[in-house]
Parts: sequence; C-alpha cells; structure tokens
Amino acid sequence: MKAGQWSMAWRNLARNRRRNIATGVAIGLGFAAFLAIGGYISQVENRLRVYTIFGTRVGHVTIYKQDGLERFSTKPKQYSLDEHDLAVIREMASGMPNVELHGPQLVGMGLIGNGCRSVPFLASGIEPDLDRKLRAHPEMKAWVPDIRDFSKGRGLWEYPESVGGIGLATGLAKILGKTKVYDDFSADHKAVVVADCLAADAKQKIASDSNVQLVAGSWSGMMAALDGEAVVNFNSGMTETNSSAIMMPLKLLQKLYDTDHATYYSLWLKDPSHLDRELAAVKSKLKDAGLSVDVYPWTDEAVAPFYTGTIQFLGVMTSFIKIVLASVIIFSIFNSATMTVIERSQEIGMMRSMGFTRRHVRQLFVVEMLLLTLLSVLGGGVVSFFGNIAVNMLKIHFNPPGVAAGLLLKIDPTLSTVAAATVVIFVLAVLTTLLAVRTIAKQNIAILLMGSQR
Repeated sequence: MKAGQWSMAWRNLARNRRRNIATGVAIGLGFAAFLAIGGYISQVENRLRVYTIFGTRVGHVTIYKQDGLERFSTKPKQYSLDEHDLAVIREMASGMPNVELHGPQLVGMGLIGNGCRSVPFLASGIEPDLDRKLRAHPEMKAWVPDIRDFSKGRGLWEYPESVGGIGLATGLAKILGKTKVYDDFSADHKAVVVADCLAADAKQKIASDSNVQLVAGSWSGMMAALDGEAVVNFNSGMTETNSSAIMMPLKLLQKLYDTDHATYYSLWLKDPSHLDRELAAVKSKLKDAGLSVDVYPWTDEAVAPFYTGTIQFLGVMTSFIKIVLASVIIFSIFNSATMTVIERSQEIGMMRSMGFTRRHVRQLFVVEMLLLTLLSVLGGGVVSFFGNIAVNMLKIHFNPPGVAAGLLLKIDPTLSTVAAATVVIFVLAVLTTLLAVRTIAKQNIAILLMGSQR
C-alpha cells in the first residue's frame, strides 16, 4: 500500500462522520467487551488453577497406588501407598531439581462430634510443615488469599503433637458450635462435659471449649476414636465441603485409621511449563524402581473435576458471548461499508476509468476501515482501561454456585488477551470490508459511472 492511499483514506473518513462514528463506537465497545471477558476469564482460570494445585493440595503431579484413585475408598489398605512406596517416592522427588515441594497426604471419612451432636467429616491429613510452605507460596498469596489465610486461629505447625490440633472448615465449626479455637481459651482449660444436651445452657457449654471427638472405622476393621482440639478455622473454598472438611496432621489422621500409609503423594514444580516432561520422568523413575503406581497431571479430570468442569463451562459460555460480539461488529462494519461503497459507486467508476484496478479499489476501502478500526481500538482500549479500574475499585463481591464465601470480581486482561482481541478485531474488519466491496468492485465501469447502484 502506498502513502497516497493512506492520506486519501484518511480524507475519505471525514466524508461520512456520523456513520463512521457509529461504526467506530460499535467496534470500540466490542473491543472493550472482548477485553473485559478475557480479563475476567483470566482471573477465574488463575484462581481455579492455584486453588486446585495449592488449595486442595493436588500438586502439579499426583501419585496414587495403581488403581488407587478409583478403589481407595472401598479398599484403602490395599490401594494406598505403603511405607516402602512413600520412601521410594520421597527419595525420587528429593533428587529432581524442578520439584519445589513434595509430600504424602491421607484422606478419609468418619464422624466428628461436640459431645451432643455428631456429623460426617471429610478429613485431609498433611505434614504441618508442608502445609505451612504451601500457604506461604506466592501463588497462594496472589490468587487465593481467602483460602490461604485462616478465618480464625493459627496453623497446625504452631502446635505440638500433644495438643492434637485439628482445623475445622468454617461451616463445620458453626454446625458443631465450635466457632472459638484453642487459643481463645486459657492454656489449662479442660473439656466441658455436657450432661444434658437439651438444657438451656447446652450450647453455651459446648462453645466453652475447643474439644471435638473423632470416630472412624480403622483399616484393621475396628472402630477408633480420638479427641482433638480445634486450633484453626479455614475456608475450604467449596460450598459442598465447607460444612464437612477438616484438616489435621498426617500422623494424627494415620493414628485414627491405625495405619502408616498415605492416599497419594503430591509434587509441586518450580517451573510448571515443563509438566509433560516432568510427568514422563516421574513415571519412568518409579517404573524403574518397581512401583506399581498411577501418575496424574493436575489437569486430569480424574484428580481435578471441579477445575476441568468449570473451565469447560466457562469456555462454552464465553465462546457464545464472543460469537455474539463478533456478529455485532461484523454487521456494523458490513452495513457501513456497503452503504459507503453504494454511495460512492460513481467515484469508484471514475477511479476505474482512470486506471485504478479492482485490487486498488478494494485496498482503498480496506485502508479506510483499518484506520477507523485503529482509532476504535485505541478508544475502546481507553474505555476498557478506566472501566476495569472502576470495577476493581468497587470491590464487587458475588457468589457463584459451589464457591464458599464467594469471590471478588476482578477484571485484569493480560497482554496476550489484548493482543488476541486486537488481532480478531482487525481480521474481522478486513474480511468484512472485502466482502462488502467485492461485489461492487467487480461491476462494469459504465454501470458504476451511471450510479445505478444507488
């Protein structure tokens, strides 16, 4: 394209100001909407990613006993990692330079009570020092501070084993009437026995200590029970688990189930971009060590169903919205370009008679639309920038289905989102303009000069 075409195109834009302004507004607002959607999805994806990897302790790589993911709940002793398995995996993980953190975890179910009422629990046992390191991770601080920080109390690592520290999800703490934690009472406080659970002061007595009782079936086939102290309340992140989740030191949960096994072993990588390579290396090393295990990436639907399901749903929803936005932009550009070329059909005929080819005519209209699109994108970018700042400053809190305690609405498009939206807008502008100009540019010169296209 020659410089003369750009200057001619710039002058032509001023000939239909109202129409061009209307078209430019549609393009600009469409661009801003693309950025808003992309910025929102980026935030949600990052939150879900960090929540899955660090908040639910899945890790970037998860190692189960062979068939353990499907069969652990029915035969935990047979389909769990034993002491030998854990020792081999720990040694392997310690020798991998890209592994930042690693450790075993145990999950299980049972009943938790306050002396008067018992409800089901879903327990997660983890080494307290590993829990501390995960909560201190920059990713947790950046993306899921509400999951990282405790609602009340201190971490499990702050207490000796003799305390029997247990963390209760906020919903479960309310159900049990244990909203106060261990540190809210004096160091020598003792468990209060409630003789009459129907008495007027029963709730007050239940709340006057942090003691809870756990009952579960041990892996040896016997019933087991132990006392614990609610040292911390936390947000589990999901509505369905916030009224049943507890976390406790791995050894304490192993004591309850009378085992030294673990359900799975997780690895957290320094550089997750090499996940496939690390996954292959882990599989190879463990196979060479003679272990019968299954190794999963965190993106596998089997270990992260909430993440994969939510991302798939958001993908379908946003794709539909983007198609609608693209359609609005296409129709706006097509209508504007069509009306312009019809009104300027005699001008096109004059140009053709002076030696301009059909290609030159198409280029001229494309250049005009490129200039209009550029101005619209710049304007839409400014609207998006200040609009996103305003939304983020309002700190809008909303409650999407399944998310405990809700989310903070934040829109922060990445550079890749901005680049992708810009490319899409310009491609739509060029293709739509070519489609609108193509038919008239092919008309006979005489017909064009007669203005019969009007």
